[in-house]
This record gives sequence, C-alpha cells and structure tokens, in this order.
Amino acid sequence: MGERGAGPVAWDVLEGVPAGTEEIPGLLHGLVTVGQRRSSWRRLEAKLGWQCDTPLFAQAAAHLFVLLPRLDRRRLAQVLDFLARRGHHACLSPVGVHRRTYEVFTGAWPHVLPLVAHEAAGVRTGAAWVLRSIRCSQTAVLDALRQRAAVEDDPTALVSQLLAVGELSGDREWLLPWLDHGHPLVGLAAARGVLASPGTGTGTGGDTGTAEGAAGRAVARGLAAAGGQRLPDVPWWPLGFEAVQRFAELSAPHPDASAALFEAAAGHRSADLRRAAVVAAGARLRYWRDPAPELWAAVAAGLDDEPDVASASVEALAEGGAAAAPCADPLVRHVERAGDAAHAVATGQALRALVGMGDDRAADWYAARLGSHWLDVAPLPARWAPRLLPVFRRRLADPGRESQAVPRILRTLAEWGPAAAPAVPELVGLLATRGARAAAEALGAIGPAAAPRRAGGPLAALVTAGPGPGRHAWHGGAQTAAWAYWRVTGDPEPALRVCGAAVRAGLGQPVLRYLADLGPLAAPHADAVRPLLTCPGEWSRTGAAEAWWRITGDATPAVSALLPELAPLARHSVTPLVLRTVRVLGAIGGPAAAALPVLHEVASSPRRYGGIPMDEELLGAVREALTAIEGT
Repeated sequence: MGERGAGPVAWDVLEGVPAGTEEIPGLLHGLVTVGQRRSSWRRLEAKLGWQCDTPLFAQAAAHLFVLLPRLDRRRLAQVLDFLARRGHHACLSPVGVHRRTYEVFTGAWPHVLPLVAHEAAGVRTGAAWVLRSIRCSQTAVLDALRQRAAVEDDPTALVSQLLAVGELSGDREWLLPWLDHGHPLVGLAAARGVLASPGTGTGTGGDTGTAEGAAGRAVARGLAAAGGQRLPDVPWWPLGFEAVQRFAELSAPHPDASAALFEAAAGHRSADLRRAAVVAAGARLRYWRDPAPELWAAVAAGLDDEPDVASASVEALAEGGAAAAPCADPLVRHVERAGDAAHAVATGQALRALVGMGDDRAADWYAARLGSHWLDVAPLPARWAPRLLPVFRRRLADPGRESQAVPRILRTLAEWGPAAAPAVPELVGLLATRGARAAAEALGAIGPAAAPRRAGGPLAALVTAGPGPGRHAWHGGAQTAAWAYWRVTGDPEPALRVCGAAVRAGLGQPVLRYLADLGPLAAPHADAVRPLLTCPGEWSRTGAAEAWWRITGDATPAVSALLPELAPLARHSVTPLVLRTVRVLGAIGGPAAAALPVLHEVASSPRRYGGIPMDEELLGAVREALTAIEGT
C-alpha cells in the first residue's frame, strides 16, 4: 500500500481526519510489513476503538477487508474478530450515522467468503462470525458455510458456522441433525437456529414436537457445559450474555422445547441447571396464558433452594402479578426467613412480587420500605388505604425526606380517588411546591370529598398563579388546577376557560382528557378539538378522539381515529396507549363495532401480550369492551 492507499478510496480524499489519527494509513501498511505486524495491529485497534459512525472508521474498515488475503494467520484471526464485533453494531440499520459503515460492511462479503474454508480453525471461526454479523444471506455464502460445516473438525468453528446458518437462513431442517452432536455447544448452536427459525411449529404434534423436544434437551446440555455462566465470547458474542435467560425466552414459544428444557434442568445436581429450570418456567409463564399450576409450583419450590436459584424464583414471581398469587405463602416465608440479612435488592423484589399479587400481608412491609425503587408497583389496592394513609400523610408533610417516594404516593392517591380524602390537607400543602400538578391531580380524583377540607380556594389561586415551582403553563399545570377545581367544587367555569384556551392554542397545548371529562359542557370548544383527530402524535389523536366523542356524542370520526392505535396488538405488543384506546372504544359501545375482530382475537389468544401484569390488565379491559360493544 502506498501513501495514497490502495483501497477503495484514496486516503488523500478523506476529509476531517481527527488529530492523533494521521498515522492510521501507516499502521494499515504495517499490518503487511514483517516486523511491524504485531505492534501495528495493537495500535490500530486502539486508534479505531468502537466509534463506528465516522468516515475515518468506514475508510479504515474498507482497507482492512481489502487487506485480508495479505494478512498472516494470527493477524487474520484478530482482524476478523474486530470486524465481527464492529459489524454487529454497524449493520443494525442502513440509515443514519452508520450508513457509510453499513455500506462498507455489507458490501465486503466477497473478501470474507474465501476464508470460510481457510486452513486455520480460528480464521474459519472468524469468517463465519463476520458473515453472521454483517447479516449476509447470499446463496453463495450459505452454501459455503453448509459445505464447510459438513466436514468441519473444530468444534468452535462448527459452532460459528451453525450460528451463521441459523441466523442467516433459518434452515431448520438442515440444523436438526446437529442437535445430538457430541459437543454440547455445537448442539446448543443448532438449537438456537431451530428455535429461532420461522419453520418451527408450536409443538402440537408429530415431528415438530419431537424436533422441539430435542432442541430443548440440547439447550439443557449446552447450558450445563457452560456451567451456568456466559457462553464463550468467541464466537457467541453478543449472544453469550445472560445465556440462560436468552435460551429460556427462545424456548418459551415452543411448548415441547420449553418442557424438555425444564425437565432436563429441574432437579439437576447442578444449582446452575436448577436455576435454568426456574428461569425457563418463568419465561414459559410470561409467554402463554395457560395457568400451568405445576410451573408456578416449581418456581415457588426454588425459593427453598440455593441463593442463586431462590433469586431466580423471586425474579419470576416479581413479574407474575396476580397470576402468581398461589405462590404468596412460600414467598412470605422466604421474606421472613431472609429477614434483615437479605440483600436489599432481593428483599425488595420479593416484596414487589407480593405487592403485585395484592397480598394484604405486604401492606406494612410496603410502608416500611416506601423509598425503595423496587416497590414501584401500581396500582395498590384501595383496601390498603387505612393502613397506608397515615404513612403517606407523614411523608407528604415532610417531602424533603426520601422525596423520591412523593411522586409515587401522589400517583397512588389519585388512583384511590375518594378513599384518599383524609390526605387532602397534605395535598393542599403541596400546591405551592414542585409537586403542585400531581397534588392537584390527586385532589381532582378525590373530587367533592375534598371540598369540606377547603381545597377549592388554593386550587383557584393556582389556576391564575404566575410561573413558579410546579406551575408551568407548558405542562398543563393551570389546566390541571382548573380541572381539579371543577371536580372539587362543581364550578366548570375556570376549567372551560383555561382548557378551552389551551385547545385553541393548537397541538401540544391542551390536556385533552380534561376536556373529555367535561363532556358536553365543553361543546363551545368542539370545533377546536375536531382537527386534532388527524394530528401528528398518537397520544394527541387518542385524546382528541375521546374528547370529541364525549363532547359531541359523534362516534364515527372518533372510532376512525382510534382503530389504528390498536396496531401493536398484531405484534402481541401492548402499551399504555393501547390500553387507553381499548377502554375508550369500550366506553363508546356499539358504534365501535369495527374493533370487535381485534378485540375477539386478543380475548381468545393463548399467548400473552407483553408481561403478565400488562396482559391481565389488557384482557380485563378487552372483556369489558366486548361486553359494552356487543351489549348495545
């Protein structure tokens, strides 16, 4: 390579080379110069680092690919390792700051392909790894990987080839024979491809179930060989981190695989494998709606096992919501046994699980650990109000102490509504603080029950107050105060004036749910709401749809605006916006019949949408909506 470079683009046309990197062309030249190869690579790797989004990196990578045939065996393995790791990040998307690097990497496969059959196993490993990282699914590449795998005698290289074929082609049938390979990590690599391939069925019969069961057993053998730790960095990176969790989630959609993994790991002499059984059971429970009491029992049994197994059980229960309620008794015993000696995180997660179950025994523990972020669970049962309100009121009266708990308390009081009325004096005291808006929200939710405690006057003052802590017009503080004043006193005038002016100010200004709450009282402002039904921003469109319908009773445009917001359900995904959309459609009733096919699909699906608590909330909302729509 000359000073001007022999790569795709001459170095002298590269602009903006940062100070300190001028020597990179010389270092590239040193890679093929006897006596300089080792030091040149060490310095070049340090210079390039992980910043893949610069023209300099793209140019250097292009030269590295061109140099591959000229590198000695040791440097070749090192450079392929480097390109595989950087290529994983650079090839995530063809747009944005990585575009130039993306083009370099995805177009470089012809330079790598001949190395698939290189005489050195380390080079064969790196070549397959690079092709997997750059997501090259060219027929010539896949054929070369399959041909080499058929005669490969090095387990690490074979793992790399199987991972590449599995990820690039999803060729399930080709991968199946490798599941029973004598080397456990080879079987694990094949299992990953089998379970991730679109050809894999649901384990409902015949050969599919047999293949999935074999994949599950291969996963158990591979995890046992790894000793419960991360898989070897080469060539598993970045797949080797949290291997147990990754393979548990990969197996969960396939009942036979998940069952085989669980059966092979449960009761194993290795605590690492018993932990894997608990993690697999938790992943299976989070994926399917089937109650599976035997799996919950297995998760609960892990609480009496070694600390790592018990920790996995607590994590699974913390994500179980009310569905994990049958495990409450053993979890309470676990917390009591642990006592003060337990790690704060582990105890916090256990209590979070009990709170999520709604177990009344957790109320006092929740109060004692109110400042822990592990207990950020909502909603809390309103029946806990008599036990928690004294603690909440003391904390609100002294918000400087563990102030991170105050927003959580205010949210809970708003959810409890009238049951939170004893806390009105403390809420009124917060109207002059940074927590003013959240305090006003809680007062509005309490409603008329706050009137005897003289909340109306401070709320009215907040409506017209100038800028100050918690009183910024841009985040709707005045609108919240005006809405809360109406809810407490019954006088809608401030709310109509402030919220009406906000909606006429245009997109991004109004808090539309307040106008929706006002209903027909806000009819003079309906004309300003109507254009927002088609505005940018899904939250704004949903809020406008609800406000329009509640103000005018005209359901047709509202339903048209709401239906597209159900789209995430097609991916078995659920968000707070989807939940709100379902509830608004249910409130509309009969005129929202166009949503029935989607709602019925959700209600009848054997799969969960999101995590267990979110899915249970969605399922409840969907059933209520179906009853309302079909019953009107």
